[in-house]
Amino acid sequence: MEDDALFDLVFRGDIVLGHNLEDVKKRLQQLFKADAKRIEALFTGRPVPLKRKLDKATALKYQAVLQKAGAEVNLVASSATASGDKPAAAPQRGLSLAPVGSSLLRPTERQRQVVAEVNVAAFSLRPVGDLLLDQTERRQGSGVAAVAPDFDLAPAGEALLSEDERGGLPLPELDVEDWGLSEPGADLLEPQERKRAEPVAVAELAVELAPVGSDLGQKKERPQPVEPDISGLRLQD
Repeated sequence: MEDDALFDLVFRGDIVLGHNLEDVKKRLQQLFKADAKRIEALFTGRPVPLKRKLDKATALKYQAVLQKAGAEVNLVASSATASGDKPAAAPQRGLSLAPVGSSLLRPTERQRQVVAEVNVAAFSLRPVGDLLLDQTERRQGSGVAAVAPDFDLAPAGEALLSEDERGGLPLPELDVEDWGLSEPGADLLEPQERKRAEPVAVAELAVELAPVGSDLGQKKERPQPVEPDISGLRLQD
């Protein structure tokens, strides 16, 4: 009968969503009273039976305690693991979110990194500013002849051209003997130097000022009143 069925508690290293991996391991150490090495062996990714041949009520009780500690435990019928004492693999489930900070790969899925050994016995440090290649390691090539003029830096503020390199500018000849200073506010032009402006002849306009408030627009035409023909209209009693 179904009530007589026995179950095994199988753990595959999965933890309950929202729990931290290291915290779950510490709680399992307290529950099983085991050292860290034995608890670490449970997280290899292979199904490991924690309890065997439990009735359903007892199995559910253990499952609730372990899930509260953060371990995701599955109930598998003992008849499915009786052959060879190897528990069946847990059914595949959908995707889920791992707790913050937990590793996304099981220990068996992680790729071990091989540390490369580099022989540095032949390495040495050059002095600061020294060339990294010896004279025998440098590639010998034909140099290109370049003309480098003998430049110097002139002091700040000094002219870049010597006296003989500067070109002379012709100075305009101005006769300033008859020049003088006028008094402040005086007219700088003499009467004969001013250009007379001819007055513009403007025809006299016969205009008048309109009274205040009058309409200055164009003359408006008065519309003729409409006289409708009412001979065909009658009042009804």
